[in-house]
Amino acid sequence: MPDASPLPHLPFARPVISEAAIAEIADVLRSGWITSGPRVLQFEKDFASYAGAHQAIAACSATAALDLVLQALELKPGDEVITPSINWVSGPNMIELNGGRTVFCEVAPETLNLDLASVQRLIGKRTRAILPVHFAGAPCDLDGLRRLIAGTGIVLIEDAAHAAGARYRGRPIGGDSEVAVFSFHPTKNMTTAEGGMITCSSAELAAKLRILRFHGIRKDAWKNHGRSGKDLYQVLTPGRKYNLTDIQAVLGIHQLRDLDRHNAERARLAGLYAQQFASSRILTPLALPQQQGTLHAWHIYIVLLELERLRIDRAAVVDRLEQLGIGTALHFPAVHSQHYYLQRYPEADLPVSARLGDRLLTIPLFPGMTDANVERVVAAFASIEKEHSR
Repeated sequence: MPDASPLPHLPFARPVISEAAIAEIADVLRSGWITSGPRVLQFEKDFASYAGAHQAIAACSATAALDLVLQALELKPGDEVITPSINWVSGPNMIELNGGRTVFCEVAPETLNLDLASVQRLIGKRTRAILPVHFAGAPCDLDGLRRLIAGTGIVLIEDAAHAAGARYRGRPIGGDSEVAVFSFHPTKNMTTAEGGMITCSSAELAAKLRILRFHGIRKDAWKNHGRSGKDLYQVLTPGRKYNLTDIQAVLGIHQLRDLDRHNAERARLAGLYAQQFASSRILTPLALPQQQGTLHAWHIYIVLLELERLRIDRAAVVDRLEQLGIGTALHFPAVHSQHYYLQRYPEADLPVSARLGDRLLTIPLFPGMTDANVERVVAAFASIEKEHSR
């Protein structure tokens, strides 16, 4: 029976947007130039500086950014890209749409980051790239991956959609990456409503990505603004239409300034969860990365349900939390079990990913949450444990 006086709904994520950002967005709207322009250039410069990256290329989403990177890689039929199955579908989808074959690897059950031993077994003559995910904001073992592919020509494309502000061995994710892709979706640590960013170490690759981002045209719209005459642009290659707008870039500029402060608050809240869940019998939080100098971005807080100790399944847990006004999400069911991939790759045998994909659950974590909110979530799980544990 629903509670007589339900508390306000607590979402699993909520963006924090400053009044200063809103005011500057209004200025852009009044300026007469609202598509890609000087604010996008500034955002790219600021992000590259923050990450310590040689190059930063903005895009309209992280999915678009992955598409650009894979298009630039010029996959040939049969080329393989290794990526974890516990993953959002963007990576595998873009591999498929660019003519590649998705090779799913296992994840470590403690962190949900990719399992190096699984990757090593899967590397073959057709492997063109590895696409790891810094899962939930916890950097994966980049040193181990780099050792595996040293001298092979295999490209390391980091899916850093969860990892804005994370650090690996003291270095920002994206700073010394061959290629890294970030997401600015509203649920992420920083947002541009929709948007993404690519960082890379190669000026040549960056130039190619910028051309592919805007129709394959040599010059973008802003650089042509105000010019007249013939031959204002040249199409060098078929390209996409994946540019970010100045409206979005203003939001990104302000969000980047607040990122470290907001991530610190995420980390504090995650610490409270860890303390209060320590005695739970029905769930286990993900383990922390152990590399020295690693900083978790805490994009999301995931628990693994100990279903053997419950008389109800995950769907019923989600329903009960919803009755108590607590939002949840699933990050992520195993991609190899989705209809298209199950039909295309029936040989994929990933028991760890299949098992974990059925029991993971994302619970509320965002700047602006209070200690009382954390206690409310913990109390809800305690209630479920009391009512439904075996």
